Amino acid sequence: MKSTIISMAIVLVVLMVVPFFLLKNGDLLEKFGFGGESSGDSIKELKAKVPKNVQTVTSKERIEIYKWVDEHGVTQFSHTPPLEGASFEKMELSPNTNVIDAFKTPEKEQEEVAKPDVFSVGSPYSPDGMKKMIDDSQSVQETLNQRQVDQEKILQDLLKRKK
Repeated sequence: MKSTIISMAIVLVVLMVVPFFLLKNGDLLEKFGFGGESSGDSIKELKAKVPKNVQTVTSKERIEIYKWVDEHGVTQFSHTPPLEGASFEKMELSPNTNVIDAFKTPEKEQEEVAKPDVFSVGSPYSPDGMKKMIDDSQSVQETLNQRQVDQEKILQDLLKRKK
């Protein structure tokens, strides 16, 4: 038992160390996008794409937001009112209120659940229960046979269309 555990530990260590030796210059992390100069460059690229006027969403203070529709029909939001003197709506956001209103679910009335036929008839092992079970199984068999015939007709029609 001890030898098995020791051999498994050795195999795990070998599996963890081998990739470092297989890749040249020890650039395993860089190869998979972790660390190195390439990840620093990508972070700089992402920071360069972020607009400079974006502020954090969370705040301890109340924030005034202005909402208006520009000349192209696009709804605009800003912390400053529009310059052209268009009509706007001033909203005040408080950090102490919920942004989303609570959803009220309507109360459901309890519906009466239909009981299965098996329990209302009695025991399925009685002579009447067995007759009903055989009749039901024959009905299911007839339904399956009809479905098979319908599917074969559809398949034959498809094969005729291809020719």
